Amino acid sequence: MKIRTRFTLLFTLVVGVILCFFSFSIYYLSENYRIADFHARLQYRAITKLKLLVMTKWKFETLSFGKIEEENLRSLLNESIMIYDVNHTLLYRDTMSFAPTAQTINLIKNKKQYTYSKGNIEGIGFSYVHQGNTYILFASALDRYGTMYINNLKRILIVRGFIILLIIFISGWLYAGYFLKPISKIAQQASEITYSNLDKRLTIDNKDDEIGQLAATFNKVLERLETSFRIQKRFVSNASHELRNPLTAISGQIDVALMKERNNAEYKATLESILKDIKNLRTVSNNLLELANSEVETLFENFEELRIDEVLWSTRDEILHQKPEYNVHIHFEKIPDNEKEFTCLGRESLLKIAFSNIIDNACKFSSNKTVEIKVTLEKTNIILSFIDSGIGMPEHYLKHAFEPFYRGSNTHGIPGSGIGLSLVQRIIKLHSGKIFIRSKQNEGTTVELVFQNLS
Repeated sequence: MKIRTRFTLLFTLVVGVILCFFSFSIYYLSENYRIADFHARLQYRAITKLKLLVMTKWKFETLSFGKIEEENLRSLLNESIMIYDVNHTLLYRDTMSFAPTAQTINLIKNKKQYTYSKGNIEGIGFSYVHQGNTYILFASALDRYGTMYINNLKRILIVRGFIILLIIFISGWLYAGYFLKPISKIAQQASEITYSNLDKRLTIDNKDDEIGQLAATFNKVLERLETSFRIQKRFVSNASHELRNPLTAISGQIDVALMKERNNAEYKATLESILKDIKNLRTVSNNLLELANSEVETLFENFEELRIDEVLWSTRDEILHQKPEYNVHIHFEKIPDNEKEFTCLGRESLLKIAFSNIIDNACKFSSNKTVEIKVTLEKTNIILSFIDSGIGMPEHYLKHAFEPFYRGSNTHGIPGSGIGLSLVQRIIKLHSGKIFIRSKQNEGTTVELVFQNLS
């Protein structure tokens, strides 16, 4: 069931229930008023009859219609009046009516009214004191005009109620259509957006209402999707290129080696060259896998307390073991008394990847293969500064430094894939840290990492 239909039915149901309650209240109050008014007329008729009888000393033959008219009595259809004294003696009865029991008369003597009905006939019994004497009076009649009025009111409420419900349904349908029109417009525009036109955006008529906010949020999602698709496309293109080059080199060297018989030294040189390409290929593949890991965001759940200085020393030892030609110097501005100042939440394996990539870049692009690492404590922050005196970065490169596979124009001839810094940025961001790069061509580069400690 569509929202418009569901909204219309719900709106009609709610308003219909309110309308039914309102109509029933009108009918109920009108019926109570009719009954109260009719009983008052019956009482007035019976009391007037009693007074006439007492005035004529119960001489029934002296009663006349003229006398009744003089007392302003209104004629009631099928009227019946009975008068009893306190001894249950019937004093007057003008027509045949029901015979009250002694229990009923005693009930009325205790100052309680008694109402009764038989078919369309309605009656009331009550006690009345006149000239020091107490009388029990019963009066009944047919309230033809009151009943006609109530029945007519019932018909009006039912017929008009159905008509109003129909109007409410139509109004609700139009009302829902009017307010759901922007949503239908959004759905239509969204259905026209595919992978080939992700640059298209939803039009926003009113930015302040909820539908406008929904459209704006959807546009932000489209922007992220467009960026993801663009990065993915570039990723696949560059990854294919980075993997194809070492594979082509390996294949070419093997083909050359198999073209003729060679001595052991030549085979050894070929195998060493192939091994170097394989190591480079493995490094590229590992970095690609780390960068493309779609579940990296969930690693936050496994974070633990880590000493940054210990992770940094461990990374230094590992990278020097692999590449002993590198020079990595770590300097501490001060040694804190509280070890929490060096502690943060993180994952050791990820931080090692980030640190090793920065150290490798610093040494690789420096002629002296040296990087200076300064550890500084500033309030609640741990600041790591990786400083080299290498070739530096061109100014226009800095804004692209964290884009995957992007390499500066001055890096030709130096092995690398352009993945390292983008991977570092992702890891630092995952640790709620910050990364800054300052560089000047032919003078060197400084990479600064900022972590929040647990002190």
